Amino acid sequence: MARMIPPRYEGTASAAEKRVFHLLEGDPATSEWFILHSLGLSKRGSGPYGEIDFVVLVPLGGVVCLEVKGGRVSCKDGVWQTIDRFGAISELKKSPFMQAREGMFGLLHAVQERFGSGSDASRCLFTYAVVFPDVDCPPKTPEFETWEAIDHNTLKTPISQLILNVLSGQRKKLGGFYPSTNAGSAIRDVRQFLRPDFERIIARSTVVSESESSLISLTEDQYEVLDMISDNPRCLIEGAAGTGKTVLALEYSRRQSAAGQKVLLLCFNRLLGEWLESCGSSLRVSGLAASSYFRFLRKLILDSAWGKEYEMAEQTTSQDELFSGLLPLYGQLAAEGLDSQFDTVVLDEAQDLLSSSALDVLGALLKGGIAGGRWYIFGDFTRQCLYGNTSREVRLRELTSTCANFSHTKLHTNCRNTRRIGEETALLSGFSSPPYKLGQVDGLPVDYRYWKNPQQQLEKLTEVIRGLLAEGMNPHDVVLLSGRKFADSVASRLACQTQTHGTVSAVEIRSGVSPFAKGSRVGFATIQSFKGMETPAAIVCDIQHVDTDEPQALLYTGMSRARSLLILMVHESVRTGIANSLMRKLNEGWKS
Repeated sequence: MARMIPPRYEGTASAAEKRVFHLLEGDPATSEWFILHSLGLSKRGSGPYGEIDFVVLVPLGGVVCLEVKGGRVSCKDGVWQTIDRFGAISELKKSPFMQAREGMFGLLHAVQERFGSGSDASRCLFTYAVVFPDVDCPPKTPEFETWEAIDHNTLKTPISQLILNVLSGQRKKLGGFYPSTNAGSAIRDVRQFLRPDFERIIARSTVVSESESSLISLTEDQYEVLDMISDNPRCLIEGAAGTGKTVLALEYSRRQSAAGQKVLLLCFNRLLGEWLESCGSSLRVSGLAASSYFRFLRKLILDSAWGKEYEMAEQTTSQDELFSGLLPLYGQLAAEGLDSQFDTVVLDEAQDLLSSSALDVLGALLKGGIAGGRWYIFGDFTRQCLYGNTSREVRLRELTSTCANFSHTKLHTNCRNTRRIGEETALLSGFSSPPYKLGQVDGLPVDYRYWKNPQQQLEKLTEVIRGLLAEGMNPHDVVLLSGRKFADSVASRLACQTQTHGTVSAVEIRSGVSPFAKGSRVGFATIQSFKGMETPAAIVCDIQHVDTDEPQALLYTGMSRARSLLILMVHESVRTGIANSLMRKLNEGWKS
């Protein structure tokens, strides 16, 4: 089965394109091929833009551009027309063969510009053909070769053979042209170059950079997971920190809601939930509800017939009982009273949410329930389960006892952190090998600053902040993280005098409050509250232990928040422990 990119055709695709799509997808001989459907071109011939119906990438070094013309076809006085099954006539500005030829040369030009005219990618065999799936081939003219036309009769032959015939004809026409010996690698390069041109998604932004927004390309295994969850109604997706779980959860929710589905996107962390909610609003797609789980639950209850009773019970309930008992109880009652359920539920940070009570509530919110509805659950069960000590096996047992029939896959590539940050995060967190494939950007080394007493840590932190700002770093791009509350952290005493920003202090990033409303400040958050978020630069403070599970879990979560720059403020007593952790890379021969 060919790799179709994208995996489904759009609703605007013609019946002829759909037929060709299924022929290419279902031919067993195309299992190693890549088929790009509706590839846009920034320039085609003399026009400012264009589109190729199908680009077929054959591993042996062939690139075939297909133009599909369905319905009846006619040509009178040199003017081509197509007539669809309803009798609607469309006049073509150029013959289908000229359209296909221009598309091919436009694509070749783009590849040459990207890789160079002498590259292996540019030395692939580029050709084209026109497919007439409903009629006989037009009469032969000097405008095209017989093998450049595929009609409804020839389509009785497997389409893979017809594509190979087109490549063979072009090779003979060019006098025995043969691609590079690295044709397979070149085809993969062409595929990687073309695919991002029409699939880009919004990346996560950090709270501290005030809705920083940028575009990133999905990694290959993220594409595969998106393809998989599009084909399966229920999926569990596991991935270590930085593998893009939240990005995919948001992107899939956006796609589903844009397709008219009513989607509920939930996470555990309050700050992350607010960010997801703001993204849902900015995307301007109807039908998408995004929030943190308990925030959504409380609003659901207050808007229900149970609201007043819950508010009274809430006043006399401890915090532990509120989250473990009261909210789930009234949440399920409120969910069962809804007039309409959600078509799809997407759950991020599942390691902190998979419990029987949560699954009961979600089942009441979802059409078909957990056992038969559409849901997609993302989680990291390695070191990020900071709330409680429930193991991965127990969490998954809760899910399988509710639903026995779902798909399960993993994300492998760290697409958030630089290679050095990703590697040292895994080392200090106690992993025997990296829990992800490391990224390709090497980046700056992790910066360790050792201190002997609280005053010296403050002095070291002040020195670090002053140096970063002097080098041009925006204070809003720096977040201080700690396993301690703000009042107990060194961050609360920061008052750094700088030439460029005056006195710089730290301010706690709290729910619903912009930490940078006034003056020059760097943000502070506990590691627990910042889980799921990210920042260009992170300074992890107050580190005093690295050798047991709990501090290692905090380090794993805190260190992995930094995209490009990571600084660790570490007590002298653990210098040896850190050195031993870093030596494991050499002693154990880490591979990633």
